[in-house]
Amino acid sequence: MRRLDLADNKITILFFVNSLNIPLTNEQITEFFVNRYLMNYFDLQQLLSELCETNHLYYIDNRNSHLYSITDTGKEAIDLFSSRLDSYTKDMILTYTEQNRERLIKESQLTAEYKRLENNEYVAILRVMEGTITLIELKLNLTTMEQAKSVCDKWQLKAPEVYRKIMESLI
Repeated sequence: MRRLDLADNKITILFFVNSLNIPLTNEQITEFFVNRYLMNYFDLQQLLSELCETNHLYYIDNRNSHLYSITDTGKEAIDLFSSRLDSYTKDMILTYTEQNRERLIKESQLTAEYKRLENNEYVAILRVMEGTITLIELKLNLTTMEQAKSVCDKWQLKAPEVYRKIMESLI
């Protein structure tokens, strides 16, 4: 990658993260850039790492959630260099952020994953987040991978109801 492309790509990443104005997972960032052929996966991962090293992005490692967010240094870089971005790319990012902000917020607020334990059991780890704060985390031990997958798949739909019922019964 040429040096000019490198700088432009970094500004594009910063502009994207800043436009959404929410912490984003690596998967969410990758989905946008790779699916639109703006960058290949490996270049994108390298640039994300470099942007963290130079304090333009910060990487939040909150237990099992890994999120990127923009720093004040990153916002200053956008102010100084966003004029380098072509209008097509800016419009593409702004259109995407407008159309997908709610979905991305929901994805980053409701997380579900499962892991295999040593005794051939599984644990599903379910979270409700607000920004980078974990509001609730449930760990469910399950006997099969199918159960673990099913619980994780249903979490996106059922999490608000489960959270509300727990809070109502505790408060």
